[in-house]
Amino acid sequence: MALDSAVLSKRGLLSRMPLREAFVVEGAHLYGQLFDFEDLVTERGQETETAHRRLLRFLNMHYRVWDSLVDGDDGDRIDYHGARLHAVVASPVGNPAAQIERAVALARKLTEAARKVGDAHGFPSRIRFGIDHGKCLAMTTGRGTHEKDTLFLGRPANHAAKLVAFGVEQGIFLTETAQKRVAAGAIRKHAGIATLDEAYVETAARKYAFDSLDRTASAVASDFSEPMFRFKRPTLPLSSVKFSELSAANSIRMGMASIFADIDGFTNFVDQSIQRGSEAIREAVKIVHVIREELNSVLKDDFGGKRVRFIGDCIHGCVAEGERDDDAAGSVRQAALCASAMRSSFDLCLEVVQSNAAIDLAVGIEYGPTPMTRLGHRGEDSVRCAASRATIGAERAQQAIEHGGIRLGAVAAGIADPTVRKHFTSGRLMSFDSASDLLMTAQAPAVQILRSEPAARSHASPAKPTRG
Repeated sequence: MALDSAVLSKRGLLSRMPLREAFVVEGAHLYGQLFDFEDLVTERGQETETAHRRLLRFLNMHYRVWDSLVDGDDGDRIDYHGARLHAVVASPVGNPAAQIERAVALARKLTEAARKVGDAHGFPSRIRFGIDHGKCLAMTTGRGTHEKDTLFLGRPANHAAKLVAFGVEQGIFLTETAQKRVAAGAIRKHAGIATLDEAYVETAARKYAFDSLDRTASAVASDFSEPMFRFKRPTLPLSSVKFSELSAANSIRMGMASIFADIDGFTNFVDQSIQRGSEAIREAVKIVHVIREELNSVLKDDFGGKRVRFIGDCIHGCVAEGERDDDAAGSVRQAALCASAMRSSFDLCLEVVQSNAAIDLAVGIEYGPTPMTRLGHRGEDSVRCAASRATIGAERAQQAIEHGGIRLGAVAAGIADPTVRKHFTSGRLMSFDSASDLLMTAQAPAVQILRSEPAARSHASPAKPTRG
């Protein structure tokens, strides 16, 4: 079904996404990428507390502007992830050209807002937008004490994100699908390259007011009472950290292994499910809920890790070892074991739901000092954030995997112990039993056997013959 535009304008997507329900939403998906994010992660090549404070102030400034979309002002902000924004325009229902026009206007307004607040606060403001159009499966996931995430799964969200992630030019760009559905005359071609006509963009920007966005940008630009980020070392395990208790003045920071676990092939699976109808959609919803909750449980309950958020069909989380001092090698080892446990749970989930979906698990891991806090609006609308070179590297490591498998980032591979480096740097993601046997963890089946039968040890002394 398509969401009713009248209800959408009054309440917004985020406020009306109940658990255990899903919607097929047709609309324009907009992804925005702040280009200068990575340059702010370090200070003279080092990830210092000063650099991280500046990075968080930069993100907080932009998040406050982007938060104005929560009010349903011609679009809905769905998610933040580091330097990226995901928004969707689902009205007017049944009019792809008008939806894309609104998304283009929103992108231009966000570009102007970024420039205004950036100039006022001395931050760079280069930004790139990608837009695709089509049907996605929308749902909310999370249960119990887990914070909820609104997900849009399918080709339009995925393709808009990729258009942003792999481009190097500022501006507003449309996928081939969006180009075919936009109004006539909106696209200009030069030397075989299709670009948006500037007159079309300016007309769209004048047509839609986005008053709340403009008001917020002006307020942020004139507000020089910047938050002071104060860091403390958390009490481990990370799973005991509550995002609801974090704020600028109560942020945490330590060496962490960042994990990105993506369901490879899920975009195609969702698209095929939407095409096949309601029964197939129910199957897709069931699978994603089961897998997501299980991966989150593995991370939190079995390995003491902390989920930052679900991003489409990916879970981003962190694990850390070292009570007083950072244990870099131990954190990477724990992350590798966590990835293998996710592999085993992923396979079990598919078996339990009796699915033959052509999907797999791809996990990227990177290590480094990482701050965790909440940004943007205070209270429930604030945004969970973990942003560092490690979070960037883990995501890139995951994106470099073809089909399923595991890959360590350069730092993680360099500090890992030899066994982890040999078996987890890149390649197939083994089961937890195999991984725990290789790393000889306390829960490894082989270790349990050796504990109960010491004679089974390969180096055990031969039994002395008994005398008759």
